[in-house]
Amino acid sequence: MEAGQPPAANMRKLYWDYELEEMAEVWARQCQKRHDECRNTLRFNVLQNMDVRPVAPRVTEAQILADAVGAWFSGSRILSPEYVWSFRPSNCSGSGGCNAHWYSAAAWASTWRIGCSQALCTAKQRSCILFRKRRTPKAVSSQASENLTRSTTSENILLRTNYMSTAKQKPFENFDKTTKSSRGSPIHRGMAEERDNKRREPRIVAYTFCNYGPAGNIDGFPIYEPGPTCSNCPSGTQCDIGTHRGLCSLLGDPENKS
Repeated sequence: MEAGQPPAANMRKLYWDYELEEMAEVWARQCQKRHDECRNTLRFNVLQNMDVRPVAPRVTEAQILADAVGAWFSGSRILSPEYVWSFRPSNCSGSGGCNAHWYSAAAWASTWRIGCSQALCTAKQRSCILFRKRRTPKAVSSQASENLTRSTTSENILLRTNYMSTAKQKPFENFDKTTKSSRGSPIHRGMAEERDNKRREPRIVAYTFCNYGPAGNIDGFPIYEPGPTCSNCPSGTQCDIGTHRGLCSLLGDPENKS
């Protein structure tokens, strides 16, 4: 965790989800600087992180993704430590923008599925395929609420009751039921405008989106349980002994087999 934030006792390891990837891909290809409003699945509600930035000359796709993740993680530096115990939504008008919300979406202890995609689009003219009908963009000031889990007070009470549930998890091999994407890479390029000798080459902009589920960022709930790492892993998980030490991985995770 970032310096100043307490270690997590129950933070789960994130596993790639092909359905979430496909949803992120469809939205990224529209080249719109806003959250997808229709991102929930039949399995769970979904939160979405967004990064839009111009592509510098000779920059690699890996660097673009690293910069996006770095921006989201920077939210840990502006997140008040007391919010770890009880999350509170805030607007995006501060110097850190929405990064605090995007950080907490990824750090939410009970979130364990992730799927991302990236599209490279021209700045002057949308060159990515439009898969859905365009909606009227919302005001920038409303972007903070787009990455919060919607629920009524009674639903929050029920969720709070079940939040630390010890219900037995299914074995690892039963979770990867989503259909694998037929495309090899979650990074996609729009059709660049035809170059004109009398015109400058259009500026390229990278649109990166990551979907997370089950969704966190629930008002009044802890982002995670502070304590020694892996000291209170949820039922059906164990402390990871592989690459992702300090996180709670599913029982049967092949990365944990020696």
